[in-house]
Amino acid sequence: MQIIIDGRPLQTFSAFRGIGRYVRNIVQTFGCDERTGFLFFQGNDTLPGSAQKVFTPSPRSMITLTDSIFLPKIFSGHGAACYHSTAYGLPGRARNVRTVMTVHDLTPLKFPQFFSLRHRLVFKRIIGSARRADVVLAVSATSAADLSTFLPMNQRKIEVLYNMLDDRITPARAEKPPGPLPCEYLFYSGGADRVKNLETLLQAISRLQVPLLIAGKIAAARAAQLLTALPAGDRRLVTFLGYVPDSQLSWLYKNAVAFVFPSLNEGFGYPPLEALQCGTAAVVSRAGSLPEILGDAAIFVDDPLAADEWVEKIRRLLEDTESGKTLIARGQRLLSKYSPAEFKKNLERVYFRAY
Repeated sequence: MQIIIDGRPLQTFSAFRGIGRYVRNIVQTFGCDERTGFLFFQGNDTLPGSAQKVFTPSPRSMITLTDSIFLPKIFSGHGAACYHSTAYGLPGRARNVRTVMTVHDLTPLKFPQFFSLRHRLVFKRIIGSARRADVVLAVSATSAADLSTFLPMNQRKIEVLYNMLDDRITPARAEKPPGPLPCEYLFYSGGADRVKNLETLLQAISRLQVPLLIAGKIAAARAAQLLTALPAGDRRLVTFLGYVPDSQLSWLYKNAVAFVFPSLNEGFGYPPLEALQCGTAAVVSRAGSLPEILGDAAIFVDDPLAADEWVEKIRRLLEDTESGKTLIARGQRLLSKYSPAEFKKNLERVYFRAY
């Protein structure tokens, strides 16, 4: 096989986040291409389907270190000409193997106060290896600019390659989740770490008195902590749904009165685009790449930490149905920019150019 692509994020907690979506989309795009294989840890939790699988005997910890021991031999044994690291650091340079590394965002460097020292050090080692890559893929121009700020490197090897939208998240595939749900609700999908800024959103929910559904793999302790941002009598307004499959996610997007996304930083930001794909307008923070990715197809909150502004902007969207229709129409024109065909064309250009 010519190309080995790292599929191991699908075997970690990253499977439930944007990185997992990114890797699954690459599998969907190149899984049947005989020129490619996907690297996994040994075990029965690899992706199903026809993708060629390459297994590493390395443990599921200290990945950046152990990859330098195991991966060069794997590359040699499979005759790989190119290796794509989809999330982890690169191993020590292997002879005659071209390296591609995706950088999704630099959030731990931009907001170090939200991350432990250990997390920041691990992240710095991973990102630092980008200097050794032959090509660095940034998922937005914003992430590319952050790379230039935090990691001075040869700018000519940085390429912006936008993520694709999963065509499995569509109204046509929507299935209602089990259990009772409110007739009208705001919707959030994503993680719950502090940079996602859910505390501010919950303060706005308390003032709006509109139910909020939250989808995502969120620990019970973190959910309980978030609810303390609300007066006890308003905690009934918030429902944590946990992880939901794409068909149910589509239904939740489709039937929400609005999608809300208060994140303080995003390298790309799938959820607001997925909401537009399902026909729902979004109110999002003017942070990270979101203005770049969404253009004029969203309502932006200029100060993400200001609950008052969230109340104002959400209320404006709920009361002005024509504004929502305009945003959705703009979004439909925008979505082709993130199509599977466009993603495949651009990634093929990176993978199969002359070595």
